Parts: sequence; structure tokens; C-alpha cells
Amino acid sequence: MKIFKLSSKLFASAFALLVITNVVILLGVYINRSSETTSEVTLTQRELQPPSSIRKENNSVSLRLIYRTANNLNRSHQDNFLNIDKLKELGFDTDKYLYSKDGTRTPTKELFIVLENDGELYKKSLKSAEAALMEKEALYNANKDDKKKQGDYKNAKNNFTREQISQSRLFAIDAGLEYEGLRQKYPNKANYLIVKGVVGLVKYYKEKTLYGYIQRLNVQTVHLPYKFKYLLKDIEPINSHNNTRNTSLQYKIEVKYGSRYEPFITSVKRIY
Repeated sequence: MKIFKLSSKLFASAFALLVITNVVILLGVYINRSSETTSEVTLTQRELQPPSSIRKENNSVSLRLIYRTANNLNRSHQDNFLNIDKLKELGFDTDKYLYSKDGTRTPTKELFIVLENDGELYKKSLKSAEAALMEKEALYNANKDDKKKQGDYKNAKNNFTREQISQSRLFAIDAGLEYEGLRQKYPNKANYLIVKGVVGLVKYYKEKTLYGYIQRLNVQTVHLPYKFKYLLKDIEPINSHNNTRNTSLQYKIEVKYGSRYEPFITSVKRIY
């Protein structure tokens, strides 16, 4: 009998905890959506990618937000906006970690991060890929028997095609301590998302400097409401690294960010 009573109490406690947890989650969702919209953008499967399969009727579906940074373009940190001056502005004690001789673990900090949608940085990326293609094509045409030049030309051509049809057009371009200051700097809510994320530090001993990197976004997946699920059930995810087929956009999704800087989907449109 005692065991039964103890089990009943444990069950009641677990059930109460579950109810409280769900109430807290639903309250957070309500607060996020009922207040001011902090960002509002239209994205495609290039920026919001589906999982490998969404055909099962009952499973929950989340789309993954894909973004890039400037230093990914040329695999260099020289174009990284999170340079040492910016890190100081963001409140990092750079001297402590730059001049320490031991293996001091570098800190992380939660910040607001600006994501530019289909803007100047994407245009720069596209032009860079096109310029590389023209260069490799000229070298290949000058000596078509050279296997290396042939391979370089093929890779450049594929890279340019990926930039045109499958690579994400979202780029992280700035970070700050407060939303309001960044929104004044980037007032267009449709072109600039302001989201929360975590920034860390990397120490370059050879150059004797520090650079920051985005460790993660606080929310990098967006729940797809069930009423929109049927629109995407036959769509395969894009592999931006391998996809070179001349495929057109398959869907557009309107995403809003609420007062808690968390995203939610308001509209899905298939493009046939």
C-alpha cells in the first residue's frame, strides 16, 4: 500500500510538472507573438531547409535556418566583422585573453546578431564566384589538355551555379549588445533580421590577435505549422554543396520574429 501511495504521489508530481512546463511554454509563445514584431522576412528553401523527409503525417516538422558569414567566402578571417576592435565594443576583455600565456579558456557571450537577407554581401559573393569562373575558364581555354585546369574550371562553374540557385543568401554582418541600437542602424525589418546568438573567441597566436565567431543562434530551427505541412511534403532538401542542377525556387515562407526574438511562420507559398 505504501508503495502504491508513493507511486501515486510521484505520478501526480510528474503530471503537475508536465502541466506547468507546457503552460510556461505556451505563455512564452503567446508573449512572443502578441507583442511587436522585431523582424519580418520572406525566405526560400535556400535559407529555410526542410529535413530529409516530411511525408509522415504525425511527426512534427522544423525547418533549419541556414546563414553564412563573410569570412566563409574566401576561407579567411580577414573579412570577419568580429575583429578585435568589435570584440572590445561588445564587452569582451580582449587583453586578458590576448596576452595570457596559459591556455585560458576563451569566453562566450549572448548577443544580438544581424542577418542580412539577399543584400550586398550576397551580391559580392555572387560576383566573386563569377569572377573566379571567368578566370578559370580563360586558363582552361588556353590549354584544354591540362587536367588540373579542366578540374579547376569545372569546380568554379559548379560553385557559381550553387551561388545562383542553392546557397543561402542570409549573411551575418554585425552584432551588438542591444536590439534598439542595431534596429536604428538597420531599420528595414524585411532585409535585416536581428536575432539572438552566442559569440565566442578564437586566438591566433601567429598574428597575435583575436577574432570572434558565431558559435550558434539561440533559435536556428522554425516549427512548420501543421496546416502548411502538405505544401512541402514532396519537396526534397537542397544540398547546397552538391546541388548544381538548374532548379527554380520551390517555396517562399514568411517568417516573423516576436518580442522574444523567436521565429514563427505565418505563410507558406509553393512555387510551381
